[in-house]
Amino acid sequence: MFASKEIILDIAIPVFNEENRLKSGIEKMITFLKTENLLPQTQLSIADNGSTDRTEEHARELVNIYSNVRYLKVDQKGVGLALKKAWGDSTGNWVGYMDVDLATNIKHIKDVFRVLLDEQIEVVTGSRLLAESEVNNRMLTREIASRGFNKILQCALGIHFTDGMCGFKFIKRSKFDFLMEKGVHNDEWFFCTELLVKAEWLCLNIHELPVQWTDDRDSRVELGKTIAKYLKEIRRLQLEKKHYERNV
Repeated sequence: MFASKEIILDIAIPVFNEENRLKSGIEKMITFLKTENLLPQTQLSIADNGSTDRTEEHARELVNIYSNVRYLKVDQKGVGLALKKAWGDSTGNWVGYMDVDLATNIKHIKDVFRVLLDEQIEVVTGSRLLAESEVNNRMLTREIASRGFNKILQCALGIHFTDGMCGFKFIKRSKFDFLMEKGVHNDEWFFCTELLVKAEWLCLNIHELPVQWTDDRDSRVELGKTIAKYLKEIRRLQLEKKHYERNV
């Protein structure tokens, strides 16, 4: 698809104490990338945010085996911090992330590459809420919470994308730098939602991909605490909104 040997896409995999599934997740991704001839254009960046188990040991073993895998460690816990580090240090034309549990079907990496052929597109984000999306194994409480959260985002912040929380997002590296200069302050899970909100406010060209997504019943996300944090962050963005050009 791409003849160049430069890194077109750098996919960060944020991890925290993932010794039990890091190796299998990375190896599944590498197998897919090889099968689809997406190497060496794709790099995988294991972004470790404060693990205290054997995650680092397993990550360094993977780096020694695979030339397109790198490891970055942030001593402080925070997905947003890990992604800021991984994307900020990247030499890829595009940067993005997937979860290590591969909740979003890995086949959609190929869809991302297809979208990247359109030079007008600046952000690619997966959505579980489009008509063509497929969601499996999800508890009703999480489905209601997700739909409610995204409706609040749309009403409170005047945005149009459908799914701010899906763990499958990609952005041109130059546009990531641009947004960081403008200010993306959250250092936790809300980081990518804030990035997407401000990308729309600043009129970046966002493309939503319908995805096949399978819920991880072993997820460590505490729904109640997460909702409270997200509502607080949405309120903060409401106060910031007047400083941004909006596409409404």
